[in-house]
Amino acid sequence: MLNSFDRLVRPRMRVRVERDVPPLCRKRRNHMKVITRTVFCLVLMMLLVGFTNLTLAQSPDQQENLFACKNGWDSCDSSVLTPANKNEVAAARHLQNISDCEYGWTSCNRAALSESELLEVAVVVHRNAVSNCWNGVGPCDYAKLTPSEAAGVAVAENHRNISDCWNGWPSCKLSKLSPSELSDITVAQRRRNVTECWDGSASCDRSKLSAAELSAVAVSDHQRNYMACVGGFVGCDVTRLTPAEARAITSGKNTTSP
Repeated sequence: MLNSFDRLVRPRMRVRVERDVPPLCRKRRNHMKVITRTVFCLVLMMLLVGFTNLTLAQSPDQQENLFACKNGWDSCDSSVLTPANKNEVAAARHLQNISDCEYGWTSCNRAALSESELLEVAVVVHRNAVSNCWNGVGPCDYAKLTPSEAAGVAVAENHRNISDCWNGWPSCKLSKLSPSELSDITVAQRRRNVTECWDGSASCDRSKLSAAELSAVAVSDHQRNYMACVGGFVGCDVTRLTPAEARAITSGKNTTSP
């Protein structure tokens, strides 16, 4: 019975009480609720913003210090590292030590490597040595090459030397060329010299030109000088112009002058 009374009577009593409250009081009470909620939201937002700014302000310094410690820099402050950070630093420095050993740097500490890591480093070191011999980078230690590797390196060196000779580079070694290779290189060098003389290059060796080549180069020189005089460029030698060419250039200047 009591429960039935509560369900039926008390809601009506609350409605009557609400109706008995003056409208002004109800408005004030609602207004206070709005103000309270607004203040609560503002405080919460201020706390969140402050926490975010604090996190952003501290994070870059921590990340920079962690990065410095991983790379072994003097700016590293290990006292502020967390246990997780210290594990990251140890792992990073171990990987760096492996890399140092692979490239033969003085900072390599082989004592810190495991047996499997030492084997892997030995494989990489040998691979790098073979690559250096193939590419002609630095001194090649032929004693560390297998017979098949040495044969491959010899072929690569011969091809590289032929290319150097074809291009006229100082590293060319004519003594290492075969008779047929030397013949081909001689032809290539002659053609390159003719081209350089045609272009008026300082490296042109006219003593190696035939009579026909000298005649053709002389025509090219004359045309180049004439065009330089027409354009008023540096290198124009008016004494090498024919009378007709000199008159044409003078007439052209008079026509274009105001």
